[in-house]
Parts: sequence; structure tokens; C-alpha cells
Amino acid sequence: MDRRTAWIVYRAWRNLPVSVLALAWARAHGATTTLGSDLFVECSGMPRGSFGRGGTTVGNVWLYGDLGGADRRRHEVKHADQYALLGTVPFLALYGLNALVTRNRPQHNVFERWAGLADGGYAPGRRRGQEGKGTTRRGSSRTRTARTATSSSA
Repeated sequence: MDRRTAWIVYRAWRNLPVSVLALAWARAHGATTTLGSDLFVECSGMPRGSFGRGGTTVGNVWLYGDLGGADRRRHEVKHADQYALLGTVPFLALYGLNALVTRNRPQHNVFERWAGLADGGYAPGRRRGQEGKGTTRRGSSRTRTARTATSSSA
């Protein structure tokens, strides 16, 4: 067995208890389930309010409505990796704490960043010091460039 296959099997085993609960939740909400070759389960077609944001991964199960796709799947599989590496309770506690600290902004959440912001459909966040669209601190060249671009387009 190669390393990738070993990891897939381990991840599925490690996430099994919480994955069973997530599958029961998905079935109760009329989801269509698809088991991938990587033992990751997609539960699509769920009603709004039965999952968070654009989708939620619980163990090896991805709960979502209609925002599927290969990029999002890749992002959610990384969350399944996080569950397996940390364990369910520690992962959820750390994710929740990180969400509190970052004011629930995915662009600043370490777990969302590690899973890939672009794959997750999150726009890059503003850099520290940006006060408004296209500007940074007073006196920087970016601010002058943004003002010049704004005034020439008016």
C-alpha cells in the first residue's frame, strides 16, 4: 500500500465516528450522497440552513447545497485532513477559537488558509493598514497610484 492510500484509509478510519453522524444528518435533510475513491463523501442538494457558509465538512463528509466543484472539493478534503490530524474535538475547538479571534473572517482563519482560500471560494482579504478600496497608509506609493487612477477616471 502506498503512502497516499494509507493516508486515505487512516483519515477515513480516524474520522469515522463523526462522519457517521454527518451522514445521518445529510440523509435526514434529503442530501444526495456520493462516495469518492478517496473515501470522502459529498452530500449535495441540502437545504439552506442545514450547513454553514457555502458548505461544511464534518469528518470525511462534505455537506452543501449547490456550490460543488473540484476546487471546493479539494478545499473540503483538506478540512477532512485537519479533522484526522487533530481529532474531532480539538479541531472543532481550535477552529472555533480561531473564528472568534479572526471575527469569523475566513481570509484570516489559519484552517481556511491551510485548506486554500482560492479553492474554498474566498476572496483574498485586505492587507493590514488598508483603510479603503485600493488604498494603504497615507503617503505610500500605492495610495498615490490609487488616487491618480481614481482622479483620471472621473
